[in-house]
Amino acid sequence: MYQHINATEDEGDSNTTKQIEQEEVQDQSSLQKYETPNWDLDENIELPSIKAGDRFIMSLNPSNALLEVDGNNESGADDSVGDYNFANGNSTNGGGEGLETGIMKTTDDYLDRWSPSGSWWRDLFHFVGPGWMVCIAYVDPGNYQADIQAGATTRYQLLWTLWWTSLLSIYVQVLCVRLAIYGQVTLAEVQARDNSRLMRYFNWFVAEFSTIITDLPEVIGIGIACNLFFGWPYYVGVIFSLVTTMLFLAFLSCGIRFLEATVVLFVGCMSIALFTEMSFVGSDASALSAGWAYGFTETKSSDLFSITGILGAVVMPHNLYLHTAACQSRKVQRVEAVVRQAVHLSSLEPVVPIMFSFFVNMSIVAIAAESVYGTGNASEVGLTDFCDYFKGLKGGCVLWGIALLAAGQSSAITTTFTGQYVMDGFLDVRLPTWLRATATRLLAIAPCVLVSVLLPDRLNQLVNFVNSALALLLPFAFTPLVKYTTSVEYMGRFAPPRWEQLLLKSAAFAVYFINAISLSAPGGGFFGFLFEEGGNDVQYKGLLWLLMIAIQSFYLWWNINCMRTPISQPMTPIEEERVDEKGEFALAGVMT
Repeated sequence: MYQHINATEDEGDSNTTKQIEQEEVQDQSSLQKYETPNWDLDENIELPSIKAGDRFIMSLNPSNALLEVDGNNESGADDSVGDYNFANGNSTNGGGEGLETGIMKTTDDYLDRWSPSGSWWRDLFHFVGPGWMVCIAYVDPGNYQADIQAGATTRYQLLWTLWWTSLLSIYVQVLCVRLAIYGQVTLAEVQARDNSRLMRYFNWFVAEFSTIITDLPEVIGIGIACNLFFGWPYYVGVIFSLVTTMLFLAFLSCGIRFLEATVVLFVGCMSIALFTEMSFVGSDASALSAGWAYGFTETKSSDLFSITGILGAVVMPHNLYLHTAACQSRKVQRVEAVVRQAVHLSSLEPVVPIMFSFFVNMSIVAIAAESVYGTGNASEVGLTDFCDYFKGLKGGCVLWGIALLAAGQSSAITTTFTGQYVMDGFLDVRLPTWLRATATRLLAIAPCVLVSVLLPDRLNQLVNFVNSALALLLPFAFTPLVKYTTSVEYMGRFAPPRWEQLLLKSAAFAVYFINAISLSAPGGGFFGFLFEEGGNDVQYKGLLWLLMIAIQSFYLWWNINCMRTPISQPMTPIEEERVDEKGEFALAGVMT
């Protein structure tokens, strides 16, 4: 078991030979030691097998030599494929013996690792991708439905909710970046690490459930689009949505960027159409500004269901799992200054798409506020009939159908990827992409077919309920994300300052508290009817009370238990790069 070592002269040109920056080694007693005699340049010598990832310390004679491993391992081990460079360490100048310390890396691995290029724009563009993929979900049918309901029932009064949830979403994506790049883990992995087997399976189920129900509005959107295009019954279009999954799988082999660009193009066309229609309806600028800035002063208890619907539609829990995995595709050199710069640039990347999505959603609120608000059935208007209220845009329903169809296609991407990362992180199970995509879509299709056949006029209400349910499930992802990214025990010196820790923990509590109120308060959409007039006449009232108390108790206990569960181990040292197992993050590489 030997490898051939070639000695080549260091000409002092850093561009001639790519080298790995030295890792400081405090305790050299545990390192493999290799003493080399004097040699002639280009002479082959034999040393015990060294593979990528090995720590080493080596004496060099002469001191201006570079050691390169040509990868010819006589044992035939897989880890000796490719060329290797030793780190350029603390070698002495002027002749004599040099000392090299570091970690063995492959040349190909090194070239794939990002480091600052000197151009801010070029470096920022390198990290563009994960944030846009995640933010496609912010202009999906679930968001459209929440926007329509907000404008149709309260005019501009709930714009403040849309604004603050968008800002929260930016902060959430920043936390995902920190966990992914500093810690080199996904949210699912870090959640599974510190929980019992039973709790791990429960958390996996909640994450999978939130991913599947995220797909419900997209499936319904495709059914509505087919109705607008071809006049098909909703249930036929819902079943047809399985075709979008097949298209996704077909295009996956050609490169996902083409599919992303197509979806963004469709949604972009719809965005232009919405902005145009917004100009036609003549939105009230003063009322819009008031609702945006201080609409919360006029919020009523009856608005609670709409507020949680906006929260769930904007800060979707599945995005937290998706973004922490998507960021893993951007490998960086594990040097602290480089990693910090990567976190900074990756944190900026989601800002533009989230702000763009805010204005798109605001245009829908404005159209509903001017065209739907005050009509007799305003509370029932939604995805199925919103385009009927377009006043100045010819072919508006066709463009509306294109947007719904595009959103359904994008959902096939995000929910498939998220489901795989969730299953991988919690259970260490990886399914074939085609199986994952098909299973997710089929599970979403089943309830939509039932509703579209039995209650076709209740599809809008189903999407409203899904949005509020996603808000209710949000703490199961957001609370652990805050826990780990604010923990000094886990993040070490990369944990935020105390004021930011307090701010984030307060935000996590606020998200829990709003949802806890919506569970029981009148107007929240769940058990609030028990407290309304006539609540005493509800059938099975006692059983419903017990169920409400049980859910509230478990909801509170889970959040407290999550924050108090000890962290078993800190994150991987910043200088050490995570070694991905076979197949791990393969989708992240395709996706971005």
